[in-house]
Amino acid sequence: MGVDAAAICTHPLVLNLAQILQTHWRELEQCKPLALPRGMEQVKGAMEDGPVRIRNCCFSARGFRKMHLELASIGPGLNILHAVMFPDPCWDLPLFGCDLVAARGQVSAAVVDLSPTAEALSPSLGRQLQALPRPEFSEPRQLPPWGDIFSSAVCFVRPRGVEEEQAFQQLAAGYLRLLQDEATRVGPDSPDHPATVARRAAQVRYCRQQQCNDKTRRVLAKAFGDPWADDYIRHVLFDEPDS
Repeated sequence: MGVDAAAICTHPLVLNLAQILQTHWRELEQCKPLALPRGMEQVKGAMEDGPVRIRNCCFSARGFRKMHLELASIGPGLNILHAVMFPDPCWDLPLFGCDLVAARGQVSAAVVDLSPTAEALSPSLGRQLQALPRPEFSEPRQLPPWGDIFSSAVCFVRPRGVEEEQAFQQLAAGYLRLLQDEATRVGPDSPDHPATVARRAAQVRYCRQQQCNDKTRRVLAKAFGDPWADDYIRHVLFDEPDS
């Protein structure tokens, strides 16, 4: 199970990162497919710019309640990648998030982060993040007003040229490897442990802040209508952990 990126997207960075994500996820312990809401694996719609196609796949694994990859295309030239690894709140793990927007062959937005679900990232993960080679990008972008959910290590840029696109790809893969290694080192707390309760609350806040992304909602609403867009954002893109 997974998404064949080449069937829906054409930009090399989107294709490569989609493959990297799915390869890393399948290497995680106890990785298995996770069912999506009915009818959400493949979605088709239309906008003025042309047809809209969305493909989704989800997995779960040891330490992760949900790992979601969305690939979308709008018209002939717009490709979108959206990926989030939601940890099980019992585990002291950050949220991995990565988004790409590519239009007419150019990547206009690329973001990757390990967002803390506790007061801070674990000391070991923080040290490794600091040691990870961080490329210099010529055009950093400003976080949205609700962007305080991200860590100080967030990378949000407009990559210029193939070299910067490859540098972003390497950085995103580096974040994935660090999280993958961290997941093998830590164990779960009990569901009622105070740290679990705090991490669950932090993850709920992350999801609700992401639901404030009006740009995403407007695009979905244009193609599928307001009720569908709201349902998709709340139950596919950013569903909250069980209490």
